[in-house]
Amino acid sequence: MIKAHRIKALQDIQAKSTNVERTGIPVIYKGKRIEFNAYKIPLDCLIYNKYNGRISSSVKSFEKQYRELDPENPEDKARIEEFLWKSKEDRNQQTMNSLVEIGQQVHGIVTSDGVIIDGNRRASLLNRIWANRKDWEKRKHNVDECQYFIAIILPDNAEKKEVLRLETTYQMGEDSKLDYNPIEKYLKCKDLKAEGFTEGDIAKMMSQDEAKVKEWIRIVKLMDDYLDTLGYKGIYTRLEKREGQFVDLAGYLARYENPNGSSMVTWNYDADDIADLKAISFDYIRAQYEGKEFRVIAKPSKSESFFCNAKAWREFRDRHFKLIDKLEEKTVSALRKENPDTDLSSLLRRRDEQWAESAKESFMENLRKSQSKLENINESNRPLELVQKAKDALESIDTSVDAFCSPKVTAALTELTALVSKYQKLIKKGGNE
Repeated sequence: MIKAHRIKALQDIQAKSTNVERTGIPVIYKGKRIEFNAYKIPLDCLIYNKYNGRISSSVKSFEKQYRELDPENPEDKARIEEFLWKSKEDRNQQTMNSLVEIGQQVHGIVTSDGVIIDGNRRASLLNRIWANRKDWEKRKHNVDECQYFIAIILPDNAEKKEVLRLETTYQMGEDSKLDYNPIEKYLKCKDLKAEGFTEGDIAKMMSQDEAKVKEWIRIVKLMDDYLDTLGYKGIYTRLEKREGQFVDLAGYLARYENPNGSSMVTWNYDADDIADLKAISFDYIRAQYEGKEFRVIAKPSKSESFFCNAKAWREFRDRHFKLIDKLEEKTVSALRKENPDTDLSSLLRRRDEQWAESAKESFMENLRKSQSKLENINESNRPLELVQKAKDALESIDTSVDAFCSPKVTAALTELTALVSKYQKLIKKGGNE
């Protein structure tokens, strides 16, 4: 149904008292508490809000790759329904069963031209049930009521910012929305900020502290930077399962970029060093390193961070960039040209997986070397522990393997012998260089 027809249909629905399902529903609208009625609305009088907070990342990623989605277009409507279904399949199945057995318990909110502000998921499930009504009827279920959506209809003078305010409050500001994709809250903050809302406005709508909203805005900027660096601009589906690393990194960078610096860092770093830190962290995020293995790179800690110690950091950084220079992969444009009919998100996922597989062993080796270096630096004032550690390491060598007789092992032992001789002479002199 086109927009003009939807508007007329909703006006006719409101004109008949028999269509009122619920009365006296309080809503804060334009700063005032107003009581609205909820009406029984045929589903074909409504269209989805494609930027619904539950599926924004999927929609934005699709539109970046292909074209703008039109909820009035049957093909695009079906795609939006697919996004909504996949957003939480197990929960959706439970809700669908509930809608069939006990009906729609929670009302939605729609605009005067039929755009669903709150209730996109429930409406999509009702559409799904009605489309498959014969299957439900075979199971002895009467689903006649599932062709309707119960919702408040906003006045026809609803302003865009007011609609966004209501949409955010009902979609992202309730405890029941905790099952949303973690990335969605960051995108919502970004979109609202672009529409002129302040951090304070957004915090109120999302039932959060203003400081938390500011943090989320910093994080989504970092996410955008990451995607831009890889040539994935706007493909937010490539952020899946990486939220924690961005949260950590944003916090670290905020500390290091502070005009007063961080007291945890033992050397004078500059903007170029921070840029290197971010670039390397992006590589480890791409390879999906997390937890302690990721935090050891940049965590503000004198004893638990490569970046906070100049020697450990520079050795780690230099080895990393040498490793990166050796890695080869096709450009995004080359992949698209070779696979014109393949979904770009799938191509990029496979590209990242192949890159991570080729980098995995060398990345892990660099981490191990730098962690060992950092431990040695931390223990540098405890010579006995370090000597014992070196002795234990030498005793653990398997001399029966062919690699033991390699020139590299011989050269390393020669250096070690010279170092032992040097230390023994220093001990005889009383420890002074």
